[in-house]
Amino acid sequence: MKRIKKPVHGSLEWLQVRHRDENGRVIFGASEAGALMGKSEYTTLADLCVAKLGEPEVTEPTRAMLKGIYFEQGLIDFAADELGLPLVTPDEMYAKGRFIVTLDGAWMVNDHPERIVECKVTSYSVTTEQDLPVSWVLQGHVQQWVTGAPVTFAVFDRQQNLSLIDMAYDPVWAEQITTMAEFVGASLDEGVIPENAWQVMTAGLVQKVYAPEPGKAIEADDELVNWIVDLENTKRLIKELEADKAISEDQIARRMLDAETVTDTEGHVLLSWKQQKGRTSLDSKRFAQEHPELFSEYSREGSPFRVMRFGKAK
Repeated sequence: MKRIKKPVHGSLEWLQVRHRDENGRVIFGASEAGALMGKSEYTTLADLCVAKLGEPEVTEPTRAMLKGIYFEQGLIDFAADELGLPLVTPDEMYAKGRFIVTLDGAWMVNDHPERIVECKVTSYSVTTEQDLPVSWVLQGHVQQWVTGAPVTFAVFDRQQNLSLIDMAYDPVWAEQITTMAEFVGASLDEGVIPENAWQVMTAGLVQKVYAPEPGKAIEADDELVNWIVDLENTKRLIKELEADKAISEDQIARRMLDAETVTDTEGHVLLSWKQQKGRTSLDSKRFAQEHPELFSEYSREGSPFRVMRFGKAK
């Protein structure tokens, strides 16, 4: 196990340490194990691969992430009281193989983690080991595989329950995770997205990896023609459904006039049509005319994107 001085959590330097090792090899954080194994609720293997091929970027934390950040110390204090252990947040990261881990809390003995506490604030109801999401368990397995220390989850769940849940370690799971990390990491080292990730690649991810080559064309086979026809039919159907939706809304509006709701004969609401506050927006055209220098200074061009349009071929 290698020990690495931990940069500020969430900083660009911290992200870079979790991106590549000192030899330039792709590595993974423990929290990425769920995506690596196709078990993440939020990130696919394809998302992970494309991110690893690019450069890490600092992003604003989501509200869910902020809850975890603000509640973390409280959960560590709770776990310390319940376990009767002097838990600390290590100022080091621990690396082994293709993985690097950051620990929320740990009981340190002779400067080595002897028990890990992983803090979670969740919208799930989690009070037993059976309730633990698979992605958490995969993360815990990586932490224990890297450090050798058992993992306990300190959880604040949707019912506002505080729970301590010990994770049962399965060496077979750990071997599967580390084998997948080596397979995917070795492929990404060569700049190649592995086949199992291609199965969940979206159009948005493809255009992040491949910039269009002007004038380049490929010849369609029967399968590609069928997908193009499916897309054309789907877009036509969506357009027809949008038109039907507009007709229905117009008919309903002409009957409701100034009424806010429509009820059945027993007074149960079938549909409501209530007024909402208008959105506040910036008159960018006027702002550009009256304050051109400021407009130029604060304007930011978005990333280029590709648009699919049908040609004339039948």
